[in-house]
Amino acid sequence: MADPSWHGPIGRIRYAVSGAAWLARLAARSARVDLLHVHSGAMLKHTRFVPKRFVLHLHGTDIRTLQYEAAWARSIRWGLEHAAAVLYSTPDLAEHVLPHRSDAIYFPVPIDPDALPGRSGTPSRRVFFCSRWEDVKGLDHQLAIARRLVDRLPDDVEVTGLEWGPGAEEARRAGVHLVPRMSHADYLAYMAESAVVVGQSAGILSSSELEAIAIGVPVAVALAPGHYPDAPPVGGGAAAFGNPTAVADAALDRLDQGTEAEGPRWIARTHDAELGYRRLAGLYPTLVR
Repeated sequence: MADPSWHGPIGRIRYAVSGAAWLARLAARSARVDLLHVHSGAMLKHTRFVPKRFVLHLHGTDIRTLQYEAAWARSIRWGLEHAAAVLYSTPDLAEHVLPHRSDAIYFPVPIDPDALPGRSGTPSRRVFFCSRWEDVKGLDHQLAIARRLVDRLPDDVEVTGLEWGPGAEEARRAGVHLVPRMSHADYLAYMAESAVVVGQSAGILSSSELEAIAIGVPVAVALAPGHYPDAPPVGGGAAAFGNPTAVADAALDRLDQGTEAEGPRWIARTHDAELGYRRLAGLYPTLVR
């Protein structure tokens, strides 16, 4: 059955009833625990009505963009003020979080290597842009990288990307073969079979880039200087920040590399889910009254 429309008076009533029921279930479940872990500042519009001590975990757009919009600012700022602890997932978020919470903790995106597919033994002749085509991902630079790759790659190598984001049609016109959005498992398999993955141009490593690195796929991406002092094994890196040509050339250089053996080892040292679990296991007892 299709979800009911939330438009019109009846739809708004349904929306309010559904929201109240969801809050009631959350309140009932939270009564049995000592601490809530709230993922995304966007959830605070709802969870702030549940009277329970909580950790606020910020993931990106919620703090980078929404906190500056009138519709979201009040609830997100409330969460920053009242959270027992604040975590943020990527280093670029520090400038948006720390002015409000100087004690906020950088909590790297956890990656579970056991949940990832193996690297394809004979990768396809395919370069894959793993991010959506949007300004927040560095759209202009992504398009510049794509055009250079389409122009420079041999005819038997396909440049592909997701059919996702407001800039997708521009990417298609640049010569990128767009593939539909897919399940997470299929997406991981698609990356594992690609010759090279091109990361976003926003200067950070999000889940997709980290998963590709963990699988052992060669990754070409520009990183903001100072964000990753532990030197991830990628092509381009900090030296290519703001330079789409350097990222494209790094992808070209890695076309026949096969597998990046250091990638899984780097993830194990920096982003392994087991590390995240241990950090939370040490943090939670300090927050419970």
